[in-house]
Amino acid sequence: MITTKGISRFALVLALSATILAGCDSDSPTSPNSSSGGGIFIITGDFNTGSTAFLAPDSLTADINLLTVHGDAVARAFDGKVYVVNRLGADNILVLDQSDLRTPLIQFSVGNGSNPQDIEVVSAAKAYVTGLARTDVAIFNPQDGSELGSIDLSAFADGDGLPELTQMAQAGSFLYVLAQRLENFAPVDVSYLVVIDTNTDSVIDMDANTDGVQAVVLAAPNPNGIVVVGSKLIVSQVSAFLDRSGGIEVFELAADGALGSSQGLVVDEQMLDGDINGIAMVDENSGFALISDENFANFVTPFDLATGVVGERLSDLSTGFIQSMEVDGDRLIVGDRGTFDRPEASGLMIFDVNTKQVLAGPISTGLPPASIVILE
Repeated sequence: MITTKGISRFALVLALSATILAGCDSDSPTSPNSSSGGGIFIITGDFNTGSTAFLAPDSLTADINLLTVHGDAVARAFDGKVYVVNRLGADNILVLDQSDLRTPLIQFSVGNGSNPQDIEVVSAAKAYVTGLARTDVAIFNPQDGSELGSIDLSAFADGDGLPELTQMAQAGSFLYVLAQRLENFAPVDVSYLVVIDTNTDSVIDMDANTDGVQAVVLAAPNPNGIVVVGSKLIVSQVSAFLDRSGGIEVFELAADGALGSSQGLVVDEQMLDGDINGIAMVDENSGFALISDENFANFVTPFDLATGVVGERLSDLSTGFIQSMEVDGDRLIVGDRGTFDRPEASGLMIFDVNTKQVLAGPISTGLPPASIVILE
């Protein structure tokens, strides 16, 4: 999953991207429409206008323009529901039933100007929401939009008074929250992984030898992706753009989801040959990194955390801006936004996660794809 903290940077990426989208390899062993779940929901947009689309499991043609949403939005899914996080300027959550993606069940505010970034739904009646302009993790009942409380994380703020809370992931009864700690979109020193007990909605002290309640200092600042898979928690960290000092940090998880030791940056940006902007995992070792180079061209690069080996970049992508990619069974779904020279390259690209060959695409989503959610 990919964060959009630096939306102005991403607009620059889009503006500077160039190249051509190639064709498809029809000989790949994985069927292009062999979805493992209930289809793919897509937030689409051009940074001004937002919409949604849906790709059914047995189709290579998306239903487009299902519902108007904010121009800067991301989506998550939980237990048959889709949660659209409408960010700065809208500052609300829109809830859809997976069976009817055109009709909202409810839309509720998370605080004017809060700039919500992520929602982690832990039950039908409880969800956590982060916001760049909040110093706490808010707790809502997504069934009626009522605010149940909040968890104060102001102790982890930097000099601007905000901790820049972005993405979250849950493992067992533990909620892991990324605190980027940025000023003017640049890291100030260190970034944190904050650990919350969802039973008590309190911050867990991660260093008993230091006064106060401590978070985990990440191996590099400016985290932009977090995934729990198997017995691992995996965090992508970009540091400062173009300095190539970030990478992918791996933490061990106990059977109950408690955080164990860090392995450090198992794969770094020198190996990836670019800035890391997000990750998608096939399993706890193999995955794909979204990379941008010094010319702001975007690429997708496979990696193996067990061996530290970085593979060849995937072919057939436009090098244009990519905001989202997700693994769906044996397929990798990449939201290629195309380039100014080749807007027709915009759409979903589908790859075989094993052969790394393109299976289909670009599949038009109407407006360019911005956030991809695999439905079950």
